[in-house]
Amino acid sequence: MKVGIVGAGAIGLTLGAGLASVHDVVVLARRTAVAGLLERDGIALVGDRATRYVPVRATTDRRAFADRDAVIVAVKSYSTADALAPLRDVLPRHALVASVQNGIGNAEIARIAMPDARVVAGSTTQGAIGLGDGRVRPVNRGTTVFARSDGAAPTSDDLAAAFAAAGLDARVAGDVEALLWGKLIVNAAINPICALTGRTNGDAVTDPELTPLARALAAEAAQVARSEGVEPGDAWEAVEAAATATAANRNSMLQDLDAGRPTEIDAISGAIVRRARTHGIAVPLTETVLRLVRARERRP
Repeated sequence: MKVGIVGAGAIGLTLGAGLASVHDVVVLARRTAVAGLLERDGIALVGDRATRYVPVRATTDRRAFADRDAVIVAVKSYSTADALAPLRDVLPRHALVASVQNGIGNAEIARIAMPDARVVAGSTTQGAIGLGDGRVRPVNRGTTVFARSDGAAPTSDDLAAAFAAAGLDARVAGDVEALLWGKLIVNAAINPICALTGRTNGDAVTDPELTPLARALAAEAAQVARSEGVEPGDAWEAVEAAATATAANRNSMLQDLDAGRPTEIDAISGAIVRRARTHGIAVPLTETVLRLVRARERRP
């Protein structure tokens, strides 16, 4: 399958490296220097004992996506529209566009940016730490889930099969909304408190000072999910499982704060706060961490 990866961050490079083992992969980077580095050296997968380099095509030229069968969107949620709008008149009509981003509503933004494209929502539990210079450290073997698609090939099942052929765990779900909310709840419980304290994901469920905060954040997010018509199940069990599976991960929000970049706090905690207000639900702790992370972002 001819696959395009939009975004040369940690998740985009991790999935791109996996897919490139058996598929024709092109990474669309924002900066020429990053594209050149990836073209020259490949994607560097850093492990505990060795670094493995995976050859990949990379470019900043949107025209390289003119023959893609599928496109994986892995940019930050706030960059979705800007990253996809240039592809509006480039992608072939059969191409399937799948978001694996944090937050909810990314697929809807993608459809506005590319009104003629076939877009499906998706989610991934893959964790990775971006090390810069085309280097990334995967921290777990996550699962990627795509919403079911209609119409001609490639379908979501075809895309999941392409992942599986490359040794990546993937599947198709009929009710992807519940999965998106499940991931949102997990991110809302773990990411802000670990980002603000400089701790790894595992500390959210093992540190006696952080665990009560994570529990409360999960409970607030789950309440909002139910008001949205989504049953999240045992939210805390999901948080514990995710934090344990990615215990060593410095989550993306922490990585962004450390690097002085904008975070996805508005797509995570902000999304919960906005929806809570429409239902008249109080989410004081979620609103508190939202304000604290925003304040950290503005730090000189």
